[in-house]
Amino acid sequence: MPLSDFEVPSKPVLQSARGRLDALYELVRLRPRVQEKPVKTEDELGHISEAELQRLVPEPDWKEAASALDGLLRSGDRERSSATMTLVVGPPCGGMREILNAFASLRSVPVVEPPSRFGVLEKDETWLHQLRKQKPRWVFPALEATFVRHPAGLWLARQLLGEARNGSFGHVVIGCDSWSWELISRFTRGLVGHVHVLQAFGPEEFSVLFRRLAESGRRRRPRFRQSDNGNDILPSPEGEEGGSEKSGYLQQLAGRSRGNIGIARVLWKTGMQVEPEEGSQQDDEKGSALHRTIWVRPLDKLSLPSVPSSAEIDVTLVLHGLLVHNGISTELLAEALPLSLQKVAGLLYWLGDEGLAVDEGGRWRVSPLGYPAVRSHLQTRGFLVDQC
Repeated sequence: MPLSDFEVPSKPVLQSARGRLDALYELVRLRPRVQEKPVKTEDELGHISEAELQRLVPEPDWKEAASALDGLLRSGDRERSSATMTLVVGPPCGGMREILNAFASLRSVPVVEPPSRFGVLEKDETWLHQLRKQKPRWVFPALEATFVRHPAGLWLARQLLGEARNGSFGHVVIGCDSWSWELISRFTRGLVGHVHVLQAFGPEEFSVLFRRLAESGRRRRPRFRQSDNGNDILPSPEGEEGGSEKSGYLQQLAGRSRGNIGIARVLWKTGMQVEPEEGSQQDDEKGSALHRTIWVRPLDKLSLPSVPSSAEIDVTLVLHGLLVHNGISTELLAEALPLSLQKVAGLLYWLGDEGLAVDEGGRWRVSPLGYPAVRSHLQTRGFLVDQC
């Protein structure tokens, strides 16, 4: 869908009201509200192994989304025969890169590897020269890799988009992280026409997605119930009596994750628990645990990373730097910020200890579990945020 039409799912009114009320209680240190007794307490439930969680919530198959993108572009090609570039934008963990890789495989076109960001700062044109020699029609899913938030860090993104728009590479598909695009787009106006984005998922889409994931490779899907009230989160497996009321969990999940598949998936996994005797059941011949009930903690009961309200501005700058670059090395982040290398390194390690950032082979990024809190913190502090 066009980026201009993108909308995030709304949070339930009750959830928003409770959030404001909880904040008030914390602020004035009043006696906390009396909580209803949950159907299953923490003491009655145990953890699920990482292997079983992966079987319950495997990585989505992005081929269907790639096929939808293929259909969209084919219809667009017929309507706009002069179009030479398609830009697809997606939020962190949203699956945009995986979709574009699957799309490239579907169309049998090459995927262009990103340049070195140090080369971007040094104005090294080697990568661009090699790209000009590439056969027409390719997919480049990482436009953000051509950009560093630095006076010398925008030339390659502008050059690439300008040549792509002029048809120098034939018809190409370029992907970009949504946070990076907020900055790049301000310096490349007029170079890009239509910008596409994956539609945010609502509760119905998440229900279908989680059912499909739980059923993959299984003889029978488990039953997912909310641990505080016992309501079924997904429609009960065939032949089972459902909960007395419909759970509002997926509506809350859609609002908390902003419809982002990757963020919702990790929150969904994090809340899963089983009764200890069920956690010890033997696996069936397909490697999946025998049919049982999976209890899911409410989102407001999860222990998620948070940004302290007293966090200094340097913390906020580092978090914003991680997001606008979709992950970046310590050295390059120090080049992009008015902070010393030693200061940046220290803050990154602190953010890692707090669960807000992760080091992926020398490249730091905001963690999936920490992303909702980080985005909210940046927006509250008045920093530029993405549209997704």
